[in-house]
Order: sequence, then C-alpha cells, then structure tokens
Amino acid sequence: MSLRDQLKKANILSDKDQRRLAHEARIERKEKGHEQLEKEQQQKQQELAQLQEKERQRIQQQQKELDQARAQREEESAVDAILAHEAWKPGPGALKFYFETEDGSLPWLEVSPREAQELRAGQLCIVTPSRVGAHDYRLLTLELTRRVARMRLDAIVHAPRGIAG
Repeated sequence: MSLRDQLKKANILSDKDQRRLAHEARIERKEKGHEQLEKEQQQKQQELAQLQEKERQRIQQQQKELDQARAQREEESAVDAILAHEAWKPGPGALKFYFETEDGSLPWLEVSPREAQELRAGQLCIVTPSRVGAHDYRLLTLELTRRVARMRLDAIVHAPRGIAG
C-alpha cells in the first residue's frame, strides 16, 4: 500500500488531492525521462548501500570492543584464579629467604633449600594474592608469574628482572 493510499484511507487526503498528486507524479516522470529516473534510483540505492556499510562497520566495531572487554574480564578472572589456587605458601623450611618490597621493608619466607635455589635462579617468584597491603606472600612458577604480570603487576613482589616486560 502506497503512502497516498494510506493517507486516503486515514481521510487525510481527498480524492481530488490524490488525483492531483498522481497527475503531478506523471508529469514529473515525463519531464525527467526514463534515464534520469533510473539515475535517481541508482543514486538512492548507492546511498542506501553506503548507509548499510557504515552501519555494518559500526556494528563490527562495537562487537570487537565487546569481545575485547569480555576477553579482558576472562583474563582477569583467570589471573585471580591463578593467584588463589596455583600460588602456594612455602612450608616451614630450613632457610630464610629475604626480599625487598616496594615500600622498602625486608620480609622473609621460610623456604626449603630447593625453593631457595629456584628463587635465586628465577624459576619461582613471590606474589601476593591480596590487593590490600597485607603481608601474605606465596610462591608461583615463572610462567604463571608472566601471565599474572600482564594483568596484575601489583601482585608481584619478587621476580627476576624482565618479568614485568
């Protein structure tokens, strides 16, 4: 149903006005000619295609941003899980391993000789799972520490140089 028919049905357009508009449309088509009407139709289609392309690009950009935000949240959750479950507290050991924190204090951990050797070699790192300034220190392997460093650099207390990238 055309717009004219809808206006007629709603009693907004009289029969006389409808005939006049139809006559004006016939005159316009005759004056413009077939080629001009085709050009206008093609131009309208091109404009519509451009608008559709812009909308598609906008939707793709939004989806990309949503995917990046979701991946960021997933990685943050994975890092929190690593700190909560993969990092272990050193048991009572024979050696005291001292390390310096950012605030300049020198806490120590009682570690086994093997853990002390791995700490010195850079195979183990000291992390803190809590974001608050609590002195809860745990050990974590170098590979997992690298992953943690990408998201929570503040969780790493002692690591070999270059771990923070």
